[in-house]
Amino acid sequence: MINLASRTRAQQRETIRHALSRQPRVRLAALPTPLEPLPRLTAALDGPKLYIKRDDLTGLAFGGNKTRQLEYVMGEVLQQRPEVLVTGANIQSNWCRQATAAAVKLGIPIVLVLRNADMQEIQGNVLLDLWMGAEVRFVPEPDMTLIFKHVDAVVEELRANGKRALRLDPWSPATAIAYAAMMLELDEQCEQMGLEPTHLWQAAAGPTQAGVVLGARLLEWNIRVIGVAPIRWTDRTMGELSADIANRAAARLEAEVRIKPDEIENLDNYIGAGYAIPTPDGLAAMRLAARTDAILLDPVYTGKAMAGLIDHVRQGILTKDDTVIFLHTGGLPANFAFRDAIEQMSRAH
Repeated sequence: MINLASRTRAQQRETIRHALSRQPRVRLAALPTPLEPLPRLTAALDGPKLYIKRDDLTGLAFGGNKTRQLEYVMGEVLQQRPEVLVTGANIQSNWCRQATAAAVKLGIPIVLVLRNADMQEIQGNVLLDLWMGAEVRFVPEPDMTLIFKHVDAVVEELRANGKRALRLDPWSPATAIAYAAMMLELDEQCEQMGLEPTHLWQAAAGPTQAGVVLGARLLEWNIRVIGVAPIRWTDRTMGELSADIANRAAARLEAEVRIKPDEIENLDNYIGAGYAIPTPDGLAAMRLAARTDAILLDPVYTGKAMAGLIDHVRQGILTKDDTVIFLHTGGLPANFAFRDAIEQMSRAH
């Protein structure tokens, strides 16, 4: 059981690291990822000191936050010796791209069920899925939040045909355990660089923010974690979803921690017209990040998260007294499916 009372930060990290070592894990990511300053973006905004945690550089099939999560998810999966894996999401899913890459590296066939209600062209993430050999099944599901009913149907179909099929769950507590572990890595980097960040800012649809909040709590780290939602779930709030995942992860780690839904700070006012629909502010944020510190974001997740951060600077909510770390969760291959919007943004003054 994790008990962090009356310990130094280094001792806390070691205790948490020991608990993490008992979790099934497969090494897939290039870690640690860099923590870098953003001096030109900081100057352009004339606000808080900005840094970026480069989880777009985790290395697996163009990287991203899902690679960390899949180390722990696949660790559990291998114990069940599946013959085929099944998962799903939107056609430009970063989760599905990295899950496919992980399955390929581990020698397990994978079936993807992808929402393609608008019959988008084969580009970006889905092109990589096919390239890596995934079996892709498209479904015209208008509601992205219902995609796993189709995934479960494929699992049952494969089992009826005698296959040991297993659903890969992007909301497994293992996903949050991965980002609790990331917080140990980040804490050590901040210590080495002499940083005392006040905020950690990220795109967040549930699991990643759950792990970040859990990791901060385990470390007793007084850093404010702000998530920017790319989607609204229909069955529960982002706070309810994230707290549930965080608490299930804490139970796995035998940690005496309980996260309440109202402790999850998640902003849903930067989504715009809907999931995977670019916003003018998100595109403008992408342009500014690219033309200051050559940081490439995407219009589905990180661009909208950066738009929220910029808006908070311009409103004076984030000030020069703050030090903000932006967690770059990846997603770059999806940009090629949004070519027209990005080209128009790039030509704008």
